[in-house]
Amino acid sequence: MMPEIVLGSIRISTFFLVVSLSLSFLLVYLSKRVDQFSKDRKFAFDTAILLMVSGFLGGRLMHVFYEEWDYYLKDPVQIFSIWNGGFVFFGGLIASWPTAIIFCRIKKKNFFEWADFFTPIISLSYALGRIGCLFAGCCYGSTCFLPWALDGRHPTVPYMILGEVLIFSYLIFIERRSRIKALVAISEKLPNKTVKGQLFMTWVFLHSSVRFYVEYFRADFRGSFYNLPLAGHVSISQVICLSLISLSVGYFILSSERLRKLYNRPQS
Repeated sequence: MMPEIVLGSIRISTFFLVVSLSLSFLLVYLSKRVDQFSKDRKFAFDTAILLMVSGFLGGRLMHVFYEEWDYYLKDPVQIFSIWNGGFVFFGGLIASWPTAIIFCRIKKKNFFEWADFFTPIISLSYALGRIGCLFAGCCYGSTCFLPWALDGRHPTVPYMILGEVLIFSYLIFIERRSRIKALVAISEKLPNKTVKGQLFMTWVFLHSSVRFYVEYFRADFRGSFYNLPLAGHVSISQVICLSLISLSVGYFILSSERLRKLYNRPQS
């Protein structure tokens, strides 16, 4: 754990240093993907900026109003002290998702097509951002006696980093496979059966599933939001995970080829 880098009288937050470096790298990666997929560069970067701003505000507001409301109520000025940390990933996701939908509608773009395009970037941004958490010492785990324990606790942040790296690798694999199938379909003049939004919803399902499980090993304040049968006491993050899992499963069912064929079957 190294929350700060001290250079004489200068103190640099390692969390924000990691986030800044990550964003710089991700913008370069975004530029590469724009060229790779021949996308609208202006719209891609406008969307990226919008996602960063809305995600930043959403992540901060969820921390303020859910996690530490009593603290900020006593000293509201501290809400603006962002250098002290205090951001919630799901707050950023909840804010940026509808913002992106609205922006795509205004610009007359297909949301799911662009969601698929940004999915690997979102996944990688989460993994890189968690490195900042590792340095900051937040999101720590409960007591652990296993050989890989860190300071006697479950290394929940490395769990999430490793899980997200595996998810990112899988997303790149299926994205490339889908692209090859689409090119083959075009060359053979066959219909392209790829459904827009599948890559994004795959990430939603996998990320939420991993996050739901890892939450059981965390010991920092998450709040016992509800007591579910079989699942026990779950945090607000786990409730959000279950909601996102249900949403993604519903999407896959409704977009399945078999269901679409059944729906489009001519009436006798």
